[in-house]
Amino acid sequence: MPQDKDKSPLAGGASYEKILNVPADKIKKRVRSSGSNDPSELLTSEDLFGDIIEDFSEEGLEVETPSSTEPAEITEPAESQPKSAEETEAPAKPADRSVKKEKIRSDTVPGEYNPDDAPSDYSLIDLAYSTLLQDERLNRTIEKMGADESGDESADADVFGEYLLLDLIAMGGMAEVFQAKRKGVEGFEKIVAVKRILPHLSTNKGFVEMFIDEAKMVAGLSHPNIVQIFELGKIDDSYFIAMEFVDGMDLRTILTRVREKGIIPDVDLAALIASKLGSALEYAHRQCDAEGKPLRIVHRDVSPQNILISNEGEVKLVDFGIAKAAIKASHTDSGSLRGKLLYMSPEQAWGRAIDNRSDIFSLGVVLFEMLTGRTLFTGDSEMSILERVREARIIPPSTLNPAVPIELEAVVTRALRKDPEERYPDASEMLVHLDSYLRRRPAVGSGDLARFLRSHFEI
Repeated sequence: MPQDKDKSPLAGGASYEKILNVPADKIKKRVRSSGSNDPSELLTSEDLFGDIIEDFSEEGLEVETPSSTEPAEITEPAESQPKSAEETEAPAKPADRSVKKEKIRSDTVPGEYNPDDAPSDYSLIDLAYSTLLQDERLNRTIEKMGADESGDESADADVFGEYLLLDLIAMGGMAEVFQAKRKGVEGFEKIVAVKRILPHLSTNKGFVEMFIDEAKMVAGLSHPNIVQIFELGKIDDSYFIAMEFVDGMDLRTILTRVREKGIIPDVDLAALIASKLGSALEYAHRQCDAEGKPLRIVHRDVSPQNILISNEGEVKLVDFGIAKAAIKASHTDSGSLRGKLLYMSPEQAWGRAIDNRSDIFSLGVVLFEMLTGRTLFTGDSEMSILERVREARIIPPSTLNPAVPIELEAVVTRALRKDPEERYPDASEMLVHLDSYLRRRPAVGSGDLARFLRSHFEI
């Protein structure tokens, strides 16, 4: 008698092993032998309840079924009643409790035996119908059965070598940056940022050579305020860098939103960010190679778009050395060039030789913007901005924000001297002055920066 479809074993999440009374690895092997590459076609009701069962039945799989459910009637003879000779010589036969084996019928499969709900066979029609009602559950089971072997990933992610590109973070005139995932052994996964050179620059031999040389040079940098580079690679004709992923926002986005909201800049938080950046620059500027020869690393693009603030208040400087290649490449759009111009040193804007003091000037420009809420150099065109950068005429930040203390203003104005000889000779001295200022102020740290972001932005 067919079972009620509402009581299908599938509804309770029973495994195919239990439903078919066949080892799961045998079912999996059977399903996988279908040869289909489409997960949605790996298992159908016909495959599951037709051919599979028929094949298993033909193999002679056997189940035990009781031949009788009725107990034998046993009558104890009365002691006063004499036994006949036949009864004495032929003792009474016990109830037939033998178990006979019979093959599974090709049109039914055994369900869980329940004496209160016998018989427990489900017809193929019942199971096929239940399959249609349980498509979602079956699909999940199919995915579970095939996940380990197929390695199927989200359809929204693009495969790029050993990386899955999950989300486009930014795109500029030089490259595009993705949040990506790299998988390892034993289910290990790591979220990274993958910066991929745009195709038109991949054919620029001079740019590619500078990109590779600079990336090699800074790959060994390890500092809490510098984004770590993990890998420089090439897939097909596309060069890329895999680096530390920072879950947060760049400083340019933060400053833009602060201006839009009309928020008065917090001078101590600005000094904290500048101090972290000064520490990163001081570390990079003094690096030497294996033989002790100074590497003379110059960032060349200390600007808000290359300063990342994590949701936890961490400050990270990104793109060491990459900017040099970007500036000298012939394919740089005007928007990207304008962004760099705003934070260039005068000597860099003139195309002269630069050293670590150029980075100090750029950091001074960033600090000025954080303190005042406006850019230091403005103009109606790229050429007008270029002229103002070359002239390096500045105004004291306190004229735009009276809350700027005189000690902090002194740090900014010295960093922004037109003549490199009049600036801080190195980032370490600038860092000393910033830290000295912060020690005399109420203590601020990464937690305060994180709370500032949470209070003003949706993170």
